Amino acid sequence: MTVDLIRDARRSSRLSQKDLSKRSGVAASSLSLIENGKRSPTIETAEKLLKFTGHTLISIPTLRETAAAIANRIGEAVTAGRPDLALRHFIQLNDNLVAEKNEVRYTLGIAEPAPTGQKHWDAAIAGVVAYRLREEGFPAPSWTLKPGRRLRKRWTVNSGRYVVPVDPQNVPAEFLERGVLVDALTLASI
Repeated sequence: MTVDLIRDARRSSRLSQKDLSKRSGVAASSLSLIENGKRSPTIETAEKLLKFTGHTLISIPTLRETAAAIANRIGEAVTAGRPDLALRHFIQLNDNLVAEKNEVRYTLGIAEPAPTGQKHWDAAIAGVVAYRLREEGFPAPSWTLKPGRRLRKRWTVNSGRYVVPVDPQNVPAEFLERGVLVDALTLASI
């Protein structure tokens, strides 16, 4: 978990390990070991590394994973060639957001996720966060509005096997704006 947190913060700040090492004073070899899960940093070291990425460590009263953490899982599924697993993680992100209310929901989506390796998943993640936060009356986090989170050509959320046509009239605006087609019923938590 700390591994993902530090790596995501570094990547979303567009820093290389070498850059973060220079800024923080933490040896590049130590940072590499931390990010690869071979060394657990102290809280002090984690806070220091996060500070130099422009992030801070906070405690959120939930056991649910953040959008940034689930984006990592989607990225791992993409790398493994498992679009079905990527979809499952995406649905889990949606369910996590739905399960929380008010500021807890907002905190799950506030940190910018690292890229997944596929722009359509990056756009879909931004769409679900913006959609679910709007339900609670919150503005979309600035990272969800970045041009890199929008597709030029529409993409339908799918498991890789079958692409079921989606009527754009049934797609929430936050997804349409990003070129992502997903029926609102697909997002209804059971």
